[in-house]
Amino acid sequence: MDDTAGPLPPRLLGITTFVLAQVGRAGRVRMGRLMDEHGLGLWHFAVLSALDDASPASQRELGERLRIDPSDLVEVVGRLEAAGFVRRERDPSDRRRYVVEPTAEGRAELDEIGRRAAALDAELLAPLPAEDRAAFERMARVLLAHHDPRAR
Repeated sequence: MDDTAGPLPPRLLGITTFVLAQVGRAGRVRMGRLMDEHGLGLWHFAVLSALDDASPASQRELGERLRIDPSDLVEVVGRLEAAGFVRRERDPSDRRRYVVEPTAEGRAELDEIGRRAAALDAELLAPLPAEDRAAFERMARVLLAHHDPRAR
């Protein structure tokens, strides 16, 4: 964040939604930089995470689960495949579908990104004492689950 820009108006700081959006923005910028260092984007991380959770998966299932437009997902999976992080093959039971699964290299990359993302979390939440950090993480998950059924 730019420390030379002057203070934010108190009225904005009194709106929790605004404050959460700004903290989210700070986290997204940091995570984006981390992913850039890996030559990937946030959608690549999301796809690898979803495949780690439930694979193999069809491209269609991935798109629906992550709410990624099918044409965007083709590019994301293609880039992961080119990097050797996933394997994409025709589904033998339905030749119209592609099935995607992570490779050992993809799982190793996901593990490394996960380790580094945990360090980013610690950095982002550093001003909070451990007890407040744990409470904030719980509250954030409750809020997410309330607003996005996929997080339940």
